[in-house]
Order: sequence, then structure tokens, then C-alpha cells
Amino acid sequence: MPYKFQAVSAGKSQTLALLASGEVLGWGGAGSGRYTPDNVDICSTRNTNQEPIYVGQSARFSSVSAGYGVSLGVSDRQELLIWGFSPVGDRDGRAISEIPTCVEKITSPIRVTAGQSSFAAIDQSGSLYTWGLNVDGVLGRQTEQINASPGVVTELPAAQQVGLGDHFMIVLSRQGEVFSFGSNSAGQLGLGHLKNVDTPAQVELPSSVRCIAVGSTHVLSLDDEGDLIGWGSNQFGQLGNSQSRYSRTPLMIKVPEKVKAIAAGSHFSLALSVTGSVYSWGWNGFGQLGLNDVAPRNIPVKIPGLSEIEAIAAGEMYATAIGKNHLYGWGNNDSGQIGQAAQKQLVPYAFWPIG
Repeated sequence: MPYKFQAVSAGKSQTLALLASGEVLGWGGAGSGRYTPDNVDICSTRNTNQEPIYVGQSARFSSVSAGYGVSLGVSDRQELLIWGFSPVGDRDGRAISEIPTCVEKITSPIRVTAGQSSFAAIDQSGSLYTWGLNVDGVLGRQTEQINASPGVVTELPAAQQVGLGDHFMIVLSRQGEVFSFGSNSAGQLGLGHLKNVDTPAQVELPSSVRCIAVGSTHVLSLDDEGDLIGWGSNQFGQLGNSQSRYSRTPLMIKVPEKVKAIAAGSHFSLALSVTGSVYSWGWNGFGQLGLNDVAPRNIPVKIPGLSEIEAIAAGEMYATAIGKNHLYGWGNNDSGQIGQAAQKQLVPYAFWPIG
């Protein structure tokens, strides 16, 4: 059955598709919306399914985010909902439920981001709420709680987007400014040093930023001219060069075409060009670069067989793309997150029709 896709979000091993109707389809592992028994192991491939289901019994959403076995969504009634495996930032100790449950203390949310052990939401005014484990200052606010409830990050202008990596957070303001806080072991905060920061600090960039993408320890930013800048870890070439293992400050990433969208997985990067082509670079151990091998790349390479692509998303070790007629996926498929593709899918695979 063809679906009309509005957006797609890729997590650890679950994929969520926001339909034009506002309904959300989920498939794969924990956080997909499919019922799983108590004591679920998010590292296991058991209790997964390649067939999509409607999350929340056909509830309507305006925003969704797939994280590390847990997902977040904003309902059409402006409720912030959480489902999946959530040992932190949960709801009154009920850590495992694939039934969307309301997160209290946040009113009028419009955008959400799910991470591994920390979470974020932006409300209508642009205020940023964070909660979960405050490791290395990732929540960007002072709290004595190890597992903190939702609270507002102060000292920030109105936010439009937030990205979560391994214990660090990147925030894009409505004015195109970028702020960072949390872990900084590979320079992923882009501040010119390797010290952790527990309150927001502005990243110095040459131009206004349109959108951001955050991997495990690297960051991508796209400016208004379609140029790409990155910083942080470059261990696998995810910054698009072979000059060093990391960069403490932002540097230009040369893509053969102008770029209109970006995505970042665990240690790999994706760029969608203005012509609808997709470029990939970085780690490739599961074929997540879509280049029919498992060799890493330190420069952006055009993925063969993809054209007229409208949107891209990167999970931990896999990627998806919305095409004109199909939803494509490649990379790790151990939980059915890209349908009936091979467990290690080395080239893009058309796994759902689009109406």
C-alpha cells in the first residue's frame, strides 16, 4: 500500500515515518511503537517486525524523533509523548511501554529530539527543555538530579532546532546562530578547545546557519548558501577530509554540489544536493554509505542509484531517503528497520512505496 510521507526519522534500530495525514508509521526495534514484553533488550533483534504499524493507534502527530530505543512525538493536541525503552527521563518508573505516554511539565511543544539517555523539546516560544541523564553537562543547565526532569535551558535565544550526540547538545537559534554544551572530547562543541561545557556557548561560524545534524561525536551545519561546515571527530573521515582525527573548530566540507539537507549517523555523514542526489562519507562498517562496500570514505561520494530524493535521515548505523516513488534504506538492518532488505544492506533498497 502506498503512503504519502511528510518526514522520516531514523534511530538506533527503529524507523518512524510521519505521514501527510499526521499519522505515524513505525517499524524495527524498540521505539517503533510495536508492543514488546517487559525487560526488552534493545540490543536484541527479537520481537522486531519488518511490517509497519500505526503508532498510538492512528494518533495524529506534528513532529516525531527516533532515538536510542526510545521515541518522542508531539501530538496534534500539543502533547509531548514518549514510547519505547526509556530507563531515564521516564514516566514514574514505567520505563518500558510502546504505548505513547504524555511527558508532563512541557506545554505547547512543537519539536522534539530523542537521544540515548537525554532528550530535548522546543516550545512555541522557542524555549528549550532538556531532561534525562546530565552526563558532562549535556542538559545545559544546573541540576543536582542524576536523572533530571524537564527544565528550561536559560541563556539561550529562541531555538528552532536541537541535535543530540553522545552526551552533548547542539542548538540552532531562530536567528541562525549555533550554541553547544556537554561533552567535548573530540572538539564536537566547536569552541576551539577540548573542555566540557555545562552551559550554552556560541560556536563562531562565518555565516547564518539553516540547519544542523549531529552524529555521535561530530556536527554538520548547513548555511543559507548551501555550503556545508563541520567539526568534531574525524576518525573515520566523517568531516570529509583526511587532515586530522578531529577538528576543534568549524571547517568547510567540500561537496560537489550545493546542499539543501544534511544528516549524521553514528560516525558517518549524508548530504542531499539541490538536484536530488545524495552524498555520503565517513564510517561504512555496515554499508551505511550505500556504496556497495564497507570501506570508509574521507570525501563525499555520490550514492549511485538515487535520484529525485526529497529528504534523508541517518540512524545509528543505517540511512533512509524519501524518493519520488519509494522510501529507500541501506546499512544495518538487524531489526528490520529497513524492511525486508539484507541484514547488511550495501546499496539503497526500495522498501516502501510512496503514493
